[in-house]
Amino acid sequence: MNFQEFLEEYKKLQLRYPARPANILQSENSDAGNYLYRCKDIFFGFDLVECEDSVYLADSFKSKSCVDGDYVITSENCYDCFDIVSVSNSAFIWGSDRIYDSMFCWDCYDSHDLFGCMHLKHKEFCIFNKQHSQEEYKIKKAELMKKVPEENIEEMKKLAMKFPVTTTRVFNSVNSDYGNHVTNSKNMYMCFDCNAGENCGYMYDTHYCKNCYDLTQCAHSEFCYECSDSARLNNCCYMEFCSDIYDSAFCYNCTKSNHLFGCVDLENQEYCILNKKYPKEEYEKTVKEMIESYREQFK
Repeated sequence: MNFQEFLEEYKKLQLRYPARPANILQSENSDAGNYLYRCKDIFFGFDLVECEDSVYLADSFKSKSCVDGDYVITSENCYDCFDIVSVSNSAFIWGSDRIYDSMFCWDCYDSHDLFGCMHLKHKEFCIFNKQHSQEEYKIKKAELMKKVPEENIEEMKKLAMKFPVTTTRVFNSVNSDYGNHVTNSKNMYMCFDCNAGENCGYMYDTHYCKNCYDLTQCAHSEFCYECSDSARLNNCCYMEFCSDIYDSAFCYNCTKSNHLFGCVDLENQEYCILNKKYPKEEYEKTVKEMIESYREQFK
């Protein structure tokens, strides 16, 4: 079987299996959502990995007890936040890392007890970027909390006009300037919404990936290429909605397996081609022949 014949058979194999109503894997009490992996007690969540007790959450990783969030990473007890990392007990926070007990903040880092602040680092008890004592902060915050959120947001907008807007947001990362929303990473090129990555390129919405290219919504993976909506992959390519797999390619909805090539809906399997099991030697020989036939097209 040459590579072109393999692709045709792989497409036929995919059509034999019914499409999932929702892509939910290893999750508990989280039926109202899609693309959830190892989640628990999620309602209306989408593209989440290892999140718990949350409502209306999207594109998030390892967050707990959050409501109305987008790209909420390793955070807890947050409301109406987006593009945040390691934030807790806070609301209306945007583009900030490692802050807690704060509200209405943008682009703040390593701080706590902020209200209506932006572009601050290593600060506490500030209101609209002005320093206060702890007692003054509590009194003024209580007065501001009586206002509807829109009023405080309008004050933030006025304050924002005093600061330039940067083209990208790359924080706590090394050699990763060509991209946006990259945190805690190293050697990342053209990556977006990536956290804790290393030596990767052309990535989107990934977490803890290393030595990978062209991944979308993946986590805890290494030496992978062209994969999406997957987690815990090693040395894999062209995988979709797969988890806990290594040394495999061209698979859909497979888990806890290794040495798969062109397989669909398999679990706890090894040395399979197009869902058919082979002896190890025959598997390796057949896969090698198909790959070589693919390379011949470019000579």
